[in-house]
Amino acid sequence: MVKFKDKDGRVFILSPATFKHIKKDHHINDPDNFVKETLLEPFAIIEDKTQSDRWIYHKDHRNNLYKVVVVCITDKRIKTAFLSDEVKGGKVIWIDKRNLIG
Repeated sequence: MVKFKDKDGRVFILSPATFKHIKKDHHINDPDNFVKETLLEPFAIIEDKTQSDRWIYHKDHRNNLYKVVVVCITDKRIKTAFLSDEVKGGKVIWIDKRNLIG
């Protein structure tokens, strides 16, 4: 098990099974670096629409894609990570206001 901190110092655990899932099923070559960067430098943290104990971290990637990491705030575990072409979730927990226009 590997531990990662988010931008506010919260610690989340990445299990070997989840690491394997991210690498195999979501084709992320370096899950450790992917998770680390996204948790430390997100532009937004959004609450999951259906599970309020799940937070979804988003980081700009390239070609209009986002790095996404889903964590459970109650058991402190990383649930998955993947690339997406849209922002996931519902209620905004935190947003980096430096990136807003206006």
